[in-house]
Amino acid sequence: MSDKKKILMVDDVSLNHATARAVLEDTYELYEATSGQEAFEMLRELTPDLILLDVVMPDMNGMEVLNKLKSIPAYREIPVIFLTADTSPEAEVKGFQFGIVDYITKPFVPMVMKKRIETQIELAQYQKNLEERVNKKIEEMEQMYDLITVSFAGLVESRDGITGVHLKNTSLYFSVFLGHLKTVTKYKDYLPPSVVKKACRSAPLHDVGKIAIRDSVLQKPASLSAEEFENMKLHAVIGGELFDYLEKRIPDAEFANIASQIAKSHHERWDGKGYPNGLKGEEIPLLARIMAIVDVYDAMTSKRPYKEPISHEKTMAFIAANSGTQFDPGLVNEFLNINNVIKECLETKESMIEKKEYFSMNAAHHM
Repeated sequence: MSDKKKILMVDDVSLNHATARAVLEDTYELYEATSGQEAFEMLRELTPDLILLDVVMPDMNGMEVLNKLKSIPAYREIPVIFLTADTSPEAEVKGFQFGIVDYITKPFVPMVMKKRIETQIELAQYQKNLEERVNKKIEEMEQMYDLITVSFAGLVESRDGITGVHLKNTSLYFSVFLGHLKTVTKYKDYLPPSVVKKACRSAPLHDVGKIAIRDSVLQKPASLSAEEFENMKLHAVIGGELFDYLEKRIPDAEFANIASQIAKSHHERWDGKGYPNGLKGEEIPLLARIMAIVDVYDAMTSKRPYKEPISHEKTMAFIAANSGTQFDPGLVNEFLNINNVIKECLETKESMIEKKEYFSMNAAHHM
């Protein structure tokens, strides 16, 4: 297999092809197209390292070809050099505005042409290597955040042996529910990929404030008294304050902000009768309103020392009955729309959690 870099030349004049061929074919693999249409047909099978593009061509001119290249994700990063007899500053400026990396005038000066091509290919390769290094660092940071999340959730789980399982269960339902909501017109603008990723990562931390609740309350194998329940309520405040503190001190402030919203407000109610701040309706952050539904779903469908699990059907009926009072009615409607997906998730949660898919959107793809 040849190690030569690939160049696609698009020009409707055969003499120009012959000239370029004589200059370049000893150093590069040169592919030749005589029109924009032919070039795009070749691009289906070819990924060139650089495109030499004539400006003046019939049917589809160089500017039109360039615009189409930049509109297609698979092609937009390929460096493009314009070939033209137009030496006016206006034409050159327009080309750079549209995204070319260089401008070669006709007739070609062979060594100048070759050097400019060499420079742009080297720059493109440098940029690619730099992006790969940055992406690797980002991946390492994301793995670090995952590890921190697991560690924090593990600390809470070590206190009572129940909460940790709840954190993982609710996080799994949360990621599945988000996977649906990000496709719904009403919500998708509020759930871009970056927010979804960070929300899924922070979801297992929604009850992290329970680490500060006293053992007699957290580990009580029966229903809580009114006084004990007031003490338990503090976990939402403590969790929110923890992430508010971190937001000012870690590089990913958005992650801390999202985690704070969910931890602090997932026990607020649509009718304003929740805690800790009595927020009402859309005063409650969207991600917290989403967590409120899956939090209750898991609490009801899970076995506890003081109760047996409630069926999926009865739990969904309870959530529907409390639409507009405890829960956001729009979100309840969407949760009911994926009733079968949530039921399947309940039945397979152990294997999904074992794969740690509650951190990402992978869970939704398996349903």
